Amino acid sequence: MRWLTHQSCAVGIALCSHMSWIGVCAAFFGGILPDIFDQKMAKACSVTKKGQQRVFGQVHRGISHWFGLYVLLILALDRYMFQASVHAIILGLAIGALSHVLLDMLTPKGVPLLPLSKKWRLAIPVCSTGSVREYMFLVTLWVGFLFLLRHDLASLLDRVANFLRAEAWF
Repeated sequence: MRWLTHQSCAVGIALCSHMSWIGVCAAFFGGILPDIFDQKMAKACSVTKKGQQRVFGQVHRGISHWFGLYVLLILALDRYMFQASVHAIILGLAIGALSHVLLDMLTPKGVPLLPLSKKWRLAIPVCSTGSVREYMFLVTLWVGFLFLLRHDLASLLDRVANFLRAEAWF
C-alpha cells in the first residue's frame, strides 16, 4: 500500500483510540516505519542507487513487516514504566507500524507469518499497491474513521485549533 494509506490508517486508529497529540504524531510516523527500516537497511548494504533498489526488493517485507515484532513491543510497554510522553511515542510508533503490517497483509504479496520466513506468508489479497481498489479502500477507511469519530468531531476540531495556535507551541 502507498504511504498515504498507511499514514491515514495509523492516524485514524490513534484518533479513535483517543491518543494524545504526541501519540497521534508518533502513529503518523509509525505508519511508514517498516518501510523506512527496509530503506535504511538497503542503503546500508549497497553503495549504488541501483544496488539499493535491488537490496530493497530483497529485504522489503521481511523482519520489519512481521506483526509479532510490534505486538511484542506493545505488550512490553505494559511491563515497564515510562514517562507519559515517552510511553505515548512508543505506543504511537508501535500502533502505526502494526497498522502498516496489517494493511500490507491485504495485498497479494502479504507479510511474513514467521520472523525470518520468505516461504510462509500471510496474504488476504484485497487490493494491489497503487491500484484503484487501494484508493477505494482508502476512501472507505476515511469514511469509517469519520463515522467512528462523529461524536468526537467537534472536540477534535477544537483540539486541532488549539494545537495550531502559536501559544500551544511554547
